[in-house]
Amino acid sequence: MTGARNLVWLSGAFVAALLLLALSPIPLAGDVESRAATIVAPVASALRATTRPISDVLLNAGQLGELSRENASLRQELARAQAELAATREQHTASEEAGALQQAAGQLGARVTAPVLLRDPAPGRQMLLIGRGTADGVQPGQPVLGPGATLVGIVTAADEHRARVRLLHDSDSAVTGVLQSSRTQGSLAGDGGGLRFDLVAATVPVASGDLVLTSALGGLLPPGLLIGRVANVEARSEEMFARIRVEPLVDYDRLEQLLVLTDFRPGVTLTGEATR
Repeated sequence: MTGARNLVWLSGAFVAALLLLALSPIPLAGDVESRAATIVAPVASALRATTRPISDVLLNAGQLGELSRENASLRQELARAQAELAATREQHTASEEAGALQQAAGQLGARVTAPVLLRDPAPGRQMLLIGRGTADGVQPGQPVLGPGATLVGIVTAADEHRARVRLLHDSDSAVTGVLQSSRTQGSLAGDGGGLRFDLVAATVPVASGDLVLTSALGGLLPPGLLIGRVANVEARSEEMFARIRVEPLVDYDRLEQLLVLTDFRPGVTLTGEATR
């Protein structure tokens, strides 16, 4: 309806313009032209206002398309730059963690850093897959250290470029340990969620906060590696052994870079063994 009305007005204005052109030689035509212009001008202005949005869209359609393509290209470039920045940060973090591990290990002998690749999702199973293997000197039975040169697990299997590590709080983990202050020997076992120090007589005094270290007993581990600290002690007179909970010195769930002591072989003394 609006389009038809605009067409009528436009046709009328065109006819009026032709009439004025025909009358222009006549002396009175000037006055007629002036009055007609007064009448036609608002109509022309209204028509321009009505058709301007359409003309603007038609004129700018090409520019909008170009802007849209440029915007998509800029977004791709931004995403690529963000991905590169994230990768650079991850590499820097991994390098810093590996350097800190090497520094904390001090004189513990030959070792190799290894990134954590996978975690065993099975309940109660605390196993890791690391990105080092026999080609790097990694062998089953070797100790695996975390931040602060703290023992976190043992290598259980290895192929050329990968190895499996059983963390100390795995339900199948058991290593020999010693309380630093009293030199009391015991067995450090995992229960799938934490650590306990077993086989300590209920009559033996054990203080909360005492450090737990690895023991050379049995030759399965180098002595003196940090494991954790005593968190809770429960000794009952009717029971032979005390119930001792041990708090790890690191968060096992946040391990990303590990250190494998490749010099160590079970039953063989580690070169430059730690003494604490």
